[in-house]
Amino acid sequence: MGRILHIAVPGGVENGLFALGKVLVTSIVSGFGTVQIAANGVSNSINQIAIIVVSAVNLAVITVVGQCVGAKEYEQAEYYTKKLMKISYLATAVLGGIVCLSLPLILRFYSLEPETLHLAALLIVMHNLLAIALHPTSFNLANSLRAAGDVKYTMYVGVFSMVVFRLGSAFLFGVILNWGVIGVWIAMGMDWLVRSVAFALRYHRKTWQTFRAIA
Repeated sequence: MGRILHIAVPGGVENGLFALGKVLVTSIVSGFGTVQIAANGVSNSINQIAIIVVSAVNLAVITVVGQCVGAKEYEQAEYYTKKLMKISYLATAVLGGIVCLSLPLILRFYSLEPETLHLAALLIVMHNLLAIALHPTSFNLANSLRAAGDVKYTMYVGVFSMVVFRLGSAFLFGVILNWGVIGVWIAMGMDWLVRSVAFALRYHRKTWQTFRAIA
């Protein structure tokens, strides 16, 4: 039971605080007016298309890398981590490109003012460009570290980045600097960048190979 909780508790804390952070970011956006609120809602719904493969690979990484690490096949763990992340990057680029090219058609399904649709299109393009560059490293690589038992590091990085960059920068850019919802999405990109750098450095240092989820 202790071994299970050692893995589960940090992951649960991180996921819980991440969900809370998203709620707080939404509360920041709610003060920007109807145009920006509507554009944010539209972009959030459409943006799920580009990252659907990354979300699926997140589950695969845990299982595959966990099996490899459990067998102490660290070369296999690295091989499958890289292979699955390549799939994520390729799929995100393809889906993101299709979504961006199809925006004139997709946005016709929304009965909104031209100003709202223009802002939504800008947010969608921003998200897809950021997702192509950073989303797999920010999330797939984090799950690879978790699968190896390096759960406290991912928790510390996730919580720090959420509080300082996703929330702090969202308030700074969106409210104080008055950039509105665009500032909030820039803050999201900063959060992904920090997570990506931190997880990539941890992974390449091979610190995760010293952990033992099951002795």
